[in-house]
Amino acid sequence: MLRILKTVVTKALTPNHCRVQESDGSFFESYTALAWRQENKRLRAASEGDKEGDKPPPMENQFGKKPKIHKLSRKESETLYIEVLYTVKHKIGTTSGAHSPYQQDLFQYAKESFSISPEDHARLYARATEEKPPIVILNVTVIEASGLEAKDADGFSDPYCMLGIMPGRDCGQDNDSGGVFSSDDESGGGARGGSRDKEGAERRAGSKRFSLHKKRDRSHSLAVRDQLPAKLIRTTIVKPNTLNPVWKEKFRFDLDHVNTDCLHLDIWDHDDEFSVIEAAKKLNEVSGLKGLNRFFKQVAQSARSSSSVDDFLGCVNIPLQNIPSTGIDKWYPLEGRTARSNIQGEIHLKLSLATREDRGIPEDDNWTDVRQHEDLMAIFVEHELRKFSDLSYKWTGELPQVARTILHQHSIQGDITEVQQAVCRWMAYSRKHFEHPLSYDLLFDLLGDLNRLWEPESLSREEEESLAESFQNFIEFSLSLIRKIRDTFPTSNAIAFSRLEGMLRCLCTIYSSKVFKNCCPFQSELHSEILAVVKKGNLEWYERMLSSCRSLRKREEDNVQSLIDLINHINTEVYRACHFYNTLFEQWTHVHYFSVVYKQLEKLLGEEVNQDIASVMKEHDCDREPSDLSVPSMNMGTTLFELYLSLQEFSNYSKHLSASDQKHVGISKYYEWFQFTVSRWLHIAHHRAERRIRKAVELDKVASATASVKFSTSAVDVCCCFTQMTEFWKQLAWPDKEGALPFVYRMVETLCNCAKLYADLVHTKLMEKGYYDDEGQFDVTEELCITINNIEQVRRSVKPLPCLLEVGDVEQALGVASALAADSPHHSPHYSLHSLVKAADHDMVAKIRQVVDRVADKMRPDIKKDVFHLNWAPESLVAAEAIGDLLEYLDSNLLTLNQLLLKTNFERILASIWTETLEEFKEVLDTEEMRPPSFYQRMFEALSLLVDFFYANGKGLDMDDILVDEFNMLRKKLTLHKMDTLSLIEGFYLEKVEQQQAVGCTDYGTLNIRVVYKHDSHLLLVEVLSAKDLIPLDANGLSDPFVLVSLCPEHVFPNKSVQTTKIIKKTLNPTFDESFEFQVLPSQCRHRGAMLVFTVMDHDLVFQNDFGGEAFLSLADVPGVDGEEVSGFDALHVISLPLIHPKIVDDSALSILRGRTWDTEAQDFVKKRSKIEDLATT
Repeated sequence: MLRILKTVVTKALTPNHCRVQESDGSFFESYTALAWRQENKRLRAASEGDKEGDKPPPMENQFGKKPKIHKLSRKESETLYIEVLYTVKHKIGTTSGAHSPYQQDLFQYAKESFSISPEDHARLYARATEEKPPIVILNVTVIEASGLEAKDADGFSDPYCMLGIMPGRDCGQDNDSGGVFSSDDESGGGARGGSRDKEGAERRAGSKRFSLHKKRDRSHSLAVRDQLPAKLIRTTIVKPNTLNPVWKEKFRFDLDHVNTDCLHLDIWDHDDEFSVIEAAKKLNEVSGLKGLNRFFKQVAQSARSSSSVDDFLGCVNIPLQNIPSTGIDKWYPLEGRTARSNIQGEIHLKLSLATREDRGIPEDDNWTDVRQHEDLMAIFVEHELRKFSDLSYKWTGELPQVARTILHQHSIQGDITEVQQAVCRWMAYSRKHFEHPLSYDLLFDLLGDLNRLWEPESLSREEEESLAESFQNFIEFSLSLIRKIRDTFPTSNAIAFSRLEGMLRCLCTIYSSKVFKNCCPFQSELHSEILAVVKKGNLEWYERMLSSCRSLRKREEDNVQSLIDLINHINTEVYRACHFYNTLFEQWTHVHYFSVVYKQLEKLLGEEVNQDIASVMKEHDCDREPSDLSVPSMNMGTTLFELYLSLQEFSNYSKHLSASDQKHVGISKYYEWFQFTVSRWLHIAHHRAERRIRKAVELDKVASATASVKFSTSAVDVCCCFTQMTEFWKQLAWPDKEGALPFVYRMVETLCNCAKLYADLVHTKLMEKGYYDDEGQFDVTEELCITINNIEQVRRSVKPLPCLLEVGDVEQALGVASALAADSPHHSPHYSLHSLVKAADHDMVAKIRQVVDRVADKMRPDIKKDVFHLNWAPESLVAAEAIGDLLEYLDSNLLTLNQLLLKTNFERILASIWTETLEEFKEVLDTEEMRPPSFYQRMFEALSLLVDFFYANGKGLDMDDILVDEFNMLRKKLTLHKMDTLSLIEGFYLEKVEQQQAVGCTDYGTLNIRVVYKHDSHLLLVEVLSAKDLIPLDANGLSDPFVLVSLCPEHVFPNKSVQTTKIIKKTLNPTFDESFEFQVLPSQCRHRGAMLVFTVMDHDLVFQNDFGGEAFLSLADVPGVDGEEVSGFDALHVISLPLIHPKIVDDSALSILRGRTWDTEAQDFVKKRSKIEDLATT
């Protein structure tokens, strides 16, 4: 069928083919083009999509629902600008590599970001200068210590820390001064200062007490410590029974001179809790720094006067002037009080600077600073986006160094935590995202930072409310984009589609984060939110498409087309939902997007189609089974089938639904609306096809399908018509296989009848041109070959119909054994459909054979003449020369046939000519007088040459088609004729053995013998044992049998007498038990045709003995002839030979011998055998 399709494509555009199409308005082409048109629409859409892919994505801010966000007023903007100037002016900490050290650059960037004129900058800068400078604060986090010295008997210590600020005048003292918070005792009898709060003091009071009295080595350090003007003292809780304590406690210290002050920290092993607490209580009563040194001395003395003493574990001194603005997080090695002290271990501290303004606001309430930080970050982002020359979503989100420096200083001066900064970044960037679509990767990273830093209670109530509002705004904006997903994220735009994935990933991250669940505990699940917005957007899109398609209706005829357009739009959308959107939505939101969209559209479309389909079918006269096939009713447009194919495409997508959802798809039975439509089309197609075939034959012209094989345009047109009909049925892909049987049957019937019609038409046309006339000379013409090829080509297009029309699927649906009529098993679909194709194939092959046989018949006179010349050629002429004329004639005609015919047709005509040639050879043998063997030898050789000629090294007839029964009989006959007389006599005896072996029953009885050959003595021993079931030859119903034993043929065994058994009277089952010996050579026994002949006769005293039968035994089969030793069973083996009577057989060795009247030897043998034949027949 592929070859046919290639031929169709090759010839579809020829002028003649176009004329045939035009004769019926390209009826069939218009239907097969439906699928091509649909495919072209997809290709055009894909092509347009490729062009769209190079374009920037749609701007999301044009489609999304923007939230109402407060914009800063001029006054608020100036206030924020003053805050920035104030922050820059009072910049704290050393500048790290990531920040800008130049104050003027910071001022310049702030002025550009806020769009402040030089005059306003000067005015606002003056106001910032008037502000009171902030108080610098040191934030200290005591995290942990490691490798401390064991002071207790159990090998552990109970460590705690005392820390405070030393003024710059004492910061430079070396370590000989010892622990600044220690007592006069060298061994470290220390006291812990006031705790950070009451709860901490209570925790320390409840700590387990570990103490051990030690010797004290009082030293000179007392005087130095007494002079230490400690400004503030803090203590950690006691960590009992450990050398690697973990505290993670935070402390804040106000600083007077950050460039000169130092942080001092002691670590002690706790021994007496009471004295420390009391001392800490007194410290807590101090309202100012004045006198703090005196109270610290009291703490040390109180600890020293107690019965238990704290042991010193080490200390650290850290100058504050080198702390960078980003803070320090490191391990510090512990130092001793003197160079001789043996101290071990290290402590992990985290230090950072901040500021505090005296505004009457609680110190831990920095909500105003947080809001200002967000606004400031938003302004910087807006400024960078204005400067960015490319599309906003390509911006990485990274701010310049000066912006980061300002934000950093603002965060540390406002004591804004990392999590608060992360909140500000998310709120600022997501806010700007509504105006300028940003990269979703950037937003995803911001969400990741926020989730990583957030911990329960790390944000205030106001911060959580603000963050919740930011989340809600982003979610509503994103859902509004999903609602218009076809406009905002078209699948044809790769960038837009990737942005959809980024947005869904951000939504998934938000809904799965702990911070979102904490801020928005009553928010609905993402799955339900997406589900609702997808359905709403899908409905809005459908209503828009429906309105657009309906607006095109101007006439009643436009109803179908508008419905087709609507379904095509839906199919395109469903395709995108299935192959693009669904994957993303399932991956990130667990929403089966395709299922939601398809089920909703299926319901809406079903309502629309059900509303219009009845009127549409009535309008096209397809609401009932067709009956009138007048010329007007022969017209039928393609719009209904366009509608069918559109609905089919939509229905096919339902296979992507779950099994349970598929059961509820009502539109899956769309085909039921089109049953009368298809039936009407089949009626029209049958008549249209017949018309086209007649027109194709009328306009027939020669057209080469390949370089050598010829067709005519009519075959191309007919095959094209058949292909279009079957292709159209395949496009319909009728879902109801059981219900498809009537349609398939009618289709097969139509195509088969049309094929037979075509074969009849071209054959009739050939007859009209005198092909079958007996007058005139016969020549192989191009037209003859084309006619045969045309019929064969059309036959090939019909043969695969059961496969092309998927008859197997129909049979499977019905059951092969089911019958259309209960009382007729021959009406099964298998029988009916295949019998139609088989009958059509048989008719067309018969037409081809009729033409082919006529070719052979017309060639036969010339073949006969050449065979006659072969027969009467001089004996001196060899076979190759004698048959030359015949081969030359065949070659000249077959060469033309081979060039013009299909291989199948060429083989058919070869077979027919071969048969004619064999018949001519046989006729010569049967009718001509007997000739010498040499004549037949030449004919035998000529026959072998003909075999090679027709085989043509595998390019002609298959050898199986050459070695037919006629050939085998002819070869056998020639083989006998070419033998000499003696060989024929030998052949006669071989024929007798074959005749005897072929006997199926023993009508004449059997003879039991035993034969062995003694190789050493050249003695043939024959024992005639008995006979059984002989025929009665006497009047009494019995016989008087005896057996003649002879060696034949006589020319092999000359002078060998015939030996005879005794006569057994009145019996049909005689027992002889007689032995005979023959002196013969082994070579004689192995000679071709050497036989033992047993002739059973009935003895008669008065008249001639009667013939009872004869049996033959080939001496080559006798044990011992080949020289082997014979003994035992072989020597005793009994042979039962069936008795036979001579048969007169034509073309046998005897009949040929009988024809050799000139040969005395032959005639003598025939005379002897004739006597036996006469005896057998009397």
